[in-house]
Amino acid sequence: MSLSQEAIDEFKVIYKDQNGKELTDAEASEAANNLVNFYKLLWDISQKEVQLKRRLKKEPDGFPVDNHYSCRACGISINPETGWYDRWGQKCKPCTKAVRDGTIPTFVCEHRDSYYSMWHLKDKFGIKTPTAKKLIKEGKLKARVILTESGNVHDYIFLKKENPELIDLDRHSPTRKSYDRHRDKESRKWAREETKKMKAEFRKRLAKRS
Repeated sequence: MSLSQEAIDEFKVIYKDQNGKELTDAEASEAANNLVNFYKLLWDISQKEVQLKRRLKKEPDGFPVDNHYSCRACGISINPETGWYDRWGQKCKPCTKAVRDGTIPTFVCEHRDSYYSMWHLKDKFGIKTPTAKKLIKEGKLKARVILTESGNVHDYIFLKKENPELIDLDRHSPTRKSYDRHRDKESRKWAREETKKMKAEFRKRLAKRS
């Protein structure tokens, strides 16, 4: 859906008031339509969630997913044949079973930063899979092992609370330090910009009252 010229002109005025810069018609049209499409996407997602929750009331054990998604636990691609949706979101069948039988806690599906995967060990800490398996056998790493229906290993989940030494490594890694510095820098920048906008809006309102 394309916005009317009137809506685009109004967007240009708002943008200039908040940012002190005037957009061309083309820039304003693109930015305004992107914003509308973004909020439409959020609306569609929220409506989808409502529909899924309603269906769960009728089918509390869950049901097959209706499209292609990523498993909320292990991250692999799933489809209506391989994926399942229940109160903890969409998951592959091995992870669904692992949640139900307590192999992995339910919070794994809700908090992605509560654990490391085997891929994380290699990417963050340089621990390759053979080394990780050796550390598991030695008891130096604790893994939650997700199995397939045939009993083969599907994936490993390393809960942060069960592997505090990994958290310490993560906190002191150069990559993490760089990430934290960038995050803090962006947070300060955002705070400055928001303060500037609030002051500008306050001055604008005072001017109207004068």
